Amino acid sequence: MLRSLSIRNLAILPEAEIAFEPGFTVLTGETGAGKSILLNALKLVLGAKSKTDLIRQGADKLRVEAAFDLPPSPALKALLQSLELDADDELVIERELTPAGKNRARVNGSLVTLADLDAIGRHLVDLHGQHEQQGLLDAGTHGAYLDGYAGITAEGEAYAVAYRAYRSAEQAMTRAEEDAARLREQIDFLQFQFKELDKAGLKIGEEEKLETDLKLLSGVEKIAGGRDACVDALDGTMGVFPALARLHKDLHGLSRHFEATRESGTFAAQEENLANAKELLEEVSGALRGLNVPAEADPERIDALNARLALFQRLKSKYKTDMVGLIALRDRRRAEITTVENAGVETDSLKDARDAALKDARARAAALSAKRKAAAAKFDGEVNNRLARLGMDGSSFTTRLESAAASGTAESSGAVERSLAGVLTASGLDRVEFFLAANPGEPARALKQSASGGEISRVMLAIKGALAHSDPRPLLVFDELDTGIGGQTALRVGEALTELSKHHQLLVITHLHQVAAQAVHQHKVEKRLEGGRTVTGVTPLSEKERAAELARMMGGEDSGTALKHAKELLRKTA
Repeated sequence: MLRSLSIRNLAILPEAEIAFEPGFTVLTGETGAGKSILLNALKLVLGAKSKTDLIRQGADKLRVEAAFDLPPSPALKALLQSLELDADDELVIERELTPAGKNRARVNGSLVTLADLDAIGRHLVDLHGQHEQQGLLDAGTHGAYLDGYAGITAEGEAYAVAYRAYRSAEQAMTRAEEDAARLREQIDFLQFQFKELDKAGLKIGEEEKLETDLKLLSGVEKIAGGRDACVDALDGTMGVFPALARLHKDLHGLSRHFEATRESGTFAAQEENLANAKELLEEVSGALRGLNVPAEADPERIDALNARLALFQRLKSKYKTDMVGLIALRDRRRAEITTVENAGVETDSLKDARDAALKDARARAAALSAKRKAAAAKFDGEVNNRLARLGMDGSSFTTRLESAAASGTAESSGAVERSLAGVLTASGLDRVEFFLAANPGEPARALKQSASGGEISRVMLAIKGALAHSDPRPLLVFDELDTGIGGQTALRVGEALTELSKHHQLLVITHLHQVAAQAVHQHKVEKRLEGGRTVTGVTPLSEKERAAELARMMGGEDSGTALKHAKELLRKTA
């Protein structure tokens, strides 16, 4: 249950600390007093999108905090564990918004996303405002109500997983078949390109090597001549080596004249330098003599190299890519041809996977359909009983289950799906829709065609009453439930809410004194001026204050008769 709601700087509400009790609580006040502000505060902690215009003018931030007792919900506990949130017996949800648009949300002190907050909130609160009641007119929501009543919501979710798996397998098989068909149409073209590129024997780096070899062969005479000139410059009669020998001889002769002087060491060092220089030049000479230079160019080899390079150039020009691209294209064509050759095996495998997923989904859908049909009549009976108590005793509520194929809403997925009896939809084999004959003798029409505002509120309340035992959410919030009703009907709505409060904590925003009188707790929302600014306040009412507020709601705030009637109402409903 919701234990408390703390609000700072939300619209015209500067500050509020509201404690809530179990059971039936109403919020009342003049039209425009700000009751919707409390609803907005609750929506914020449940993950609703927000705008900065919700922030009180001049405030640095808006802040809402709600404290909930943790309900005994395995699904909620599993969700909290998946989000790595610590929670023993309490959930404290905080939401902050700054004028700059910065949002912060925390659960028990840990930062969470708004999507996480929304997922958590769905396990805590079932909120019914005017928009949600109008949502009941959408037949797409009816299956969830019936599944909740039948206690098969988890089975429905498991079916939805199986259905998505089937659709994914179906799409994978379809893509494979389409790809194979497309490639089969191009098989001759693919094979021609592959054979042409494969026959070329393309290799990374070959083109560069061929160009180097061709350059060497084309300049063989110049290369040989240059090598021979270098060798002759080293070893020839006028070459470096004979000159070094003469230099060494002359240097040695000169050094004898300085044998007894300090310069003798200098000559010894220079002779060693000459010896080192000779050794280095001998390495140069050896390298030159070792060059593998053909004696003459081989015309046939040159022609072969030119032909190979011309082939490469032609292929690059034809396919508008370089050597790396040609090799990649060859490999891609090989893979595509293999795909065509193996298409039968792959599609058979994918078809088997699709059929297995479809069989599983269909079995789950059939089980859901059987349970829905078994629950529908009982559900209708309970809703009709509750509608009678709500002043619609002449009406008739019915749940119709049509096959998806008959309703024309199914996603057709080919002959295989149809051959296995019927067509699946995301919700199963059935299309569930509520019908209502609002008055005796009238034909039943789809709820969206037959229900008025007051009737739709009572239908919603009757459905919620029927779901009271199976709905795990601890808090139900009703806003605008009293639209289009009054008098004796309003009393009956209050009685229905009282019964519902035996299974849930209720928070009801109402303008009807007949409804408010039957609540256990009442808070008044009112506007006032403080420091020249309009503010909204929320006050829990005592028994005496409740009587005065009920008298106001009757339109007789200053009337002793209205006050007496209010006290009598409170006494009867105590």
